[in-house]
Amino acid sequence: MSEPIHYDGKIKLLIRIRAERHLLEDTLARLTPEQMLQPATCGAWSVKDTLAHISAWERWMVLWTGMLLRGELPDPPLPWDVDRMNAEVYAQVKDKPLAWLLDEFHKSYRDSLALVEGLSEEQLQVEYTDTWPMGRLWTGVAANLNWHYKEHRELIEAWLENNSLLM
Repeated sequence: MSEPIHYDGKIKLLIRIRAERHLLEDTLARLTPEQMLQPATCGAWSVKDTLAHISAWERWMVLWTGMLLRGELPDPPLPWDVDRMNAEVYAQVKDKPLAWLLDEFHKSYRDSLALVEGLSEEQLQVEYTDTWPMGRLWTGVAANLNWHYKEHRELIEAWLENNSLLM
């Protein structure tokens, strides 16, 4: 997360989420399907793998936030090991077709956005000390949406820039 931790309300949070997603979508639109499948374009992952990763974290955010809103403790995989969780997502989706993954990527965003739109300002301000998101709920939302989009968009753009220099 390179963006400073700052919160100035749900409306601006939603604006930032939509803006970062739009930038990510614009970057993806510059890619061919073959480029999306090319290995090691985003670190060790392909763009397809990266989109699966983003989608998985959006799904987890929706699931865990729903649990919090029902007064339940979220059930993130324990021990909390992000590298292991990411590896498990990769193993589950690596053989899925790109078209399926792109559809899931768009669905998980719609579901995530609907969740955030439905949250009240008071819900976004609730602080959690012993579970995900370890802080105010809005930080978990921002980390899994706009900050996450920006992080991976920048990796894709860097690959595109380096790739264009070779052509």
